[in-house]
Amino acid sequence: MKRKLSIEGMKCSHCVGNLKDVLTEDISGVDVLEVNLDGKYALVDMDDSVDVKKVQELIEDLGFQLTGVE
Repeated sequence: MKRKLSIEGMKCSHCVGNLKDVLTEDISGVDVLEVNLDGKYALVDMDDSVDVKKVQELIEDLGFQLTGVE
């Protein structure tokens, strides 16, 4: 299922790269389609089995804040 994750705290392309790496490498069932620094979001394709709380924890571990999931 495609989801849009609203994320605050990304400031540079390094932040974008770290987020992509963590989401794709640390969570099975997540495919990152796009991370948009200016728009403050990530588009992902997630299996229904993926726990959004786990995604939130990993995002927060990077120093960012998950502010919404659509």
